[in-house]
Amino acid sequence: MIRVNLLGVPRAKRRRMRAPIVVAPGGGVALGLLIGVIVVVAGVQLWRYRALQGEGAQLQEQVQSLEREKAELAQVQAQYETFSKRKELLTARINVIEQLKAQQSGPVLLLNTLANSVSTTDSVWLTDFQKTGERVSINGVALTMRSVADLITRLMNSGTFKELDLKESVQDTTRDFTSYNFTLDAQLAPLTPAPPPPAPPGAA
Repeated sequence: MIRVNLLGVPRAKRRRMRAPIVVAPGGGVALGLLIGVIVVVAGVQLWRYRALQGEGAQLQEQVQSLEREKAELAQVQAQYETFSKRKELLTARINVIEQLKAQQSGPVLLLNTLANSVSTTDSVWLTDFQKTGERVSINGVALTMRSVADLITRLMNSGTFKELDLKESVQDTTRDFTSYNFTLDAQLAPLTPAPPPPAPPGAA
């Protein structure tokens, strides 16, 4: 339908009315409180995070300190075990020496020679010996092969043996330190008769 304005006066345009924004009483305060709570919670979480970082660093230092202490204790334990095994070997060496001195079979000169030869060194000791006629088999342990060579030299210089050979020498890998098990094959020298005692003065 067509409408005609006969008055010739333009009609006023209708304006659309917008609904007013109503703010509830106290809404600004609530919003401020909410923001404050968020800030406080964020601050608390940041503080806890930094505190946990500090505790983590302390725990890491404690772990490193305990690991160093563990390594030191392991080293001390290894040294203790090494000293204990050496003590056992020295005890066995003393027992063999005492056995040689107390043993009644065989010439006394042989026993004294063996005991004196090993008692002058800390790097070699005897574990066993067997005498068959004029042949003697000697078993022992040494920390170095030089100690075995020195022992052979002392035994030969004693005059008790005519021949002395190194029959076997094997490195012992069951101990925590280097050692060698050796076997000597020797032949006793003939006994030299003792010279007669000197005549008393004035004897014819």
